[in-house]
Amino acid sequence: MAIAQFDSLENVAPQRSRVREFADQTRAALKLVPDLTVDNSQAVGNGAFIAFLIGVFTAGLLLLLSVNTALTSGAFTLENMKLHLAAVNDQRDAVLNQVATFSSPNKLAEAATKLGMAPQASINFLDIGGGTSK
Repeated sequence: MAIAQFDSLENVAPQRSRVREFADQTRAALKLVPDLTVDNSQAVGNGAFIAFLIGVFTAGLLLLLSVNTALTSGAFTLENMKLHLAAVNDQRDAVLNQVATFSSPNKLAEAATKLGMAPQASINFLDIGGGTSK
């Protein structure tokens, strides 16, 4: 058994040297990377970031409020215009009813009599070509 253990130790030793060579190569590769440590004088604090987020949130809320106010104002304007249109349509209907009342045949005959016109007793036809009346 001791021989088997000795053989296994011989096989392990070369592997350790390979690991060391690989580790040396890795260390050399890592030394080529520039230093990425952050200097505390250049770092942005958490307070500044939170203040920025609060500012963005506040600006978004103010923008949403202004859009909502503009839409509500437009809705009130639209409602006022609809009410005005209904009033104008009522006035138009009243005027059309008055015109219909005054243009009835009885009202026209009464107005003509007040102006001094008399109804025609007989029907006369005018011949334009000959200049005579029949």
